[in-house]
Amino acid sequence: MFNITTTKKRRSRRIRSRIRSRRRKLSSRSRAIRAFAGLKRFFFVLLLGGAGVLASFWFLSQLGPGKVDYQALATRVEIPPEVLALHEQSLDSEAQFDEGLVMRPPTVEDLELLKRALDQQTEYVEALAGFDSEAVRRREDLDQRYQDLQGELLKAAVNALQAEAQTLANAKAFEAARGKYKKAFALQKSINEKFPLSASYNASRAARLQRHARHFAAEPLLERSLALENQADVCVAQENWGQAEILLGQSIALQDRLNREYRSSSQASVSRFERLNVKQAGVQTGQYQLEIEQVSDQADARFADGEALQAASLYQEAARLQQQLNDAYPVSPYALSERVDEFQGKSQTAQSLELSAVIERNDDLLNRLLSERHIHKAAEVIVALRRDIEQMQQAYPRSSLNDDELQLKVRYLSLMQNDLGLIQGRVYDALLAIPDVTGVRLLRTEVPQALYSLLMGRNPSRNPGESVPVDSVSWLDAKSFCKRLTWILGKAVRLPTENEFRQALGRLSYVVLEPHVWSRADPEGMTQSIATKAAFASGFYDLLGNVSEWLESMDRDESEEVRHIGGHVQDRLDAIFKVPVRSAPRSARNRVTGFRVVVAGD
Repeated sequence: MFNITTTKKRRSRRIRSRIRSRRRKLSSRSRAIRAFAGLKRFFFVLLLGGAGVLASFWFLSQLGPGKVDYQALATRVEIPPEVLALHEQSLDSEAQFDEGLVMRPPTVEDLELLKRALDQQTEYVEALAGFDSEAVRRREDLDQRYQDLQGELLKAAVNALQAEAQTLANAKAFEAARGKYKKAFALQKSINEKFPLSASYNASRAARLQRHARHFAAEPLLERSLALENQADVCVAQENWGQAEILLGQSIALQDRLNREYRSSSQASVSRFERLNVKQAGVQTGQYQLEIEQVSDQADARFADGEALQAASLYQEAARLQQQLNDAYPVSPYALSERVDEFQGKSQTAQSLELSAVIERNDDLLNRLLSERHIHKAAEVIVALRRDIEQMQQAYPRSSLNDDELQLKVRYLSLMQNDLGLIQGRVYDALLAIPDVTGVRLLRTEVPQALYSLLMGRNPSRNPGESVPVDSVSWLDAKSFCKRLTWILGKAVRLPTENEFRQALGRLSYVVLEPHVWSRADPEGMTQSIATKAAFASGFYDLLGNVSEWLESMDRDESEEVRHIGGHVQDRLDAIFKVPVRSAPRSARNRVTGFRVVVAGD
């Protein structure tokens, strides 16, 4: 019983559940149908509304003004007979003009007919009650035609005037040429102003014609100014300074007028105006310059006659006059500060002549004493020379007799005074005569570092050692050493020539080099002390090998390379045997090049 009742209840619940589910589905389908129907109604209303708007626009457009037929309207305008007569008269005048052109170029009378046709057409257009595009277009065509023909006639006149002007200009008839150009300019200006539609309209040509007219107005003024300048130059040559100044003043006034009134012309020139002013200042100072030259010439003559003090006074006067000229006329071509310095220098040269002679005599005495190895007496002369040279420098700094080289020499000898005897002894002991060469002696050895350092105050060698040949010296360094040794010895010292070197070396035909030469064959591999190997037959050491030696540069330009000879420690013996001569720049330095020197005197 329980089970039957329970089963019935369960079946009843399932049936009710199915019914509710079916109802939900029906409800959902109904809602979808209703939504679709609403959407259809929306689009239908939207379509009807758009159609209504378009219908409204069409209706409103029909209410506006309709198309106007102007041609039909024009035909309905009544034109008075007198106005139509103007049009007919214009056509008749144009026809008469065209008939004339068939037989000849247009004349003034023809142009009057064309002008009449234009005026009649213009009056016709203005008298019309309405707008007529054809009538207006015909009036514009007549106006263009009339302006073209008028412009052509006037242009021909302009061309003729310009040609006449050029012919007159070539004949130097500048005033007549200017008149023609002015007329041509006026005609071209008339074309541009009255007939702007004409093909002959040309604004740039009018400007050119005006410039030509101004040019030929200015040209006579320039020629007059140039002629006055030339006349002034003639007066200057004749030393007629007053007349030259007047003529130049007139020339300057004309150029100034050109610059102000004809600024855009080619005759205007600021540079010429300034040059004329400078020339005028030169003329104004010409007499002063002449006086200065006269005083200078007198001073030169006195100096040549040995009257040094009188010459010095005259040179000083010339310097004073020149300074006055410079101050008063700074733009004058004769205003030169260099001339003041020149005259003052000449004056001091004349004043210092006596003291310079004393210095020169003492310098000769010093050289003689040093060459004779009188060191103590030479020291006294060095003191006197240094005192006189200092006095010369202080009292007469602009004198041309001041000798900077001598001043340097005396200062050096004063500094080396205590070593003069030592240096002379070392050098003279090392000198040896060259076989078959007279007048000079050659150093037995290459210059050692100790001697070079003593004279030059430094040692540039890369392989140091007092008795080792100096190396890393340029040809210029070697020449500087020679100059200082010349001062010390009082005799000329220089580098040997190639011929002197080869004479000292002698013949090598049967000479075995190893005992005499430091080369690559030696294990040391670097320069060695002088005279440590055997001397050659002539008594000289190390002429080959050790260091290559600089030669005197004979007959060579200063830009040319110089030579060194003899080979060096890094050369092979077979190369040294050939006595190699190499070239190098004058300032070149290396660790295997040195030198020896030649001293004048037997």
